[in-house]
Amino acid sequence: MKTLFLAILAVFLLFACNNIETNKVPEGILPKEKMTQVLIDIHIAEAAIALKGLEADSARILYSIQKQKVLKKHGVGEEEYDTSFEYYVNHPELLDEVYTSVVDSLSLREDRKIID
Repeated sequence: MKTLFLAILAVFLLFACNNIETNKVPEGILPKEKMTQVLIDIHIAEAAIALKGLEADSARILYSIQKQKVLKKHGVGEEEYDTSFEYYVNHPELLDEVYTSVVDSLSLREDRKIID
């Protein structure tokens, strides 16, 4: 019984690892690198809006405007972004990779500002 459990676990882990290694996203989904760049700019815009201390309604409107600017900068439509974000949320291992890159990049930018 123990051997059967270990065999099933090994097969599961093999497929899980293989799935992570070949984590090509489907057509119509932003690749990890592009999603990372978009999210970096969106989070910078969010932080700038938060620092303004606006009322919630005003902040939401400004966020919507800034989000559109970020998406335009990256040549991404809102539907493509929303679909991609939902895809990554439903694939936590990929979302973790994307956000690890986002956090690393934002940390480097912050360190550079402190040093400069």
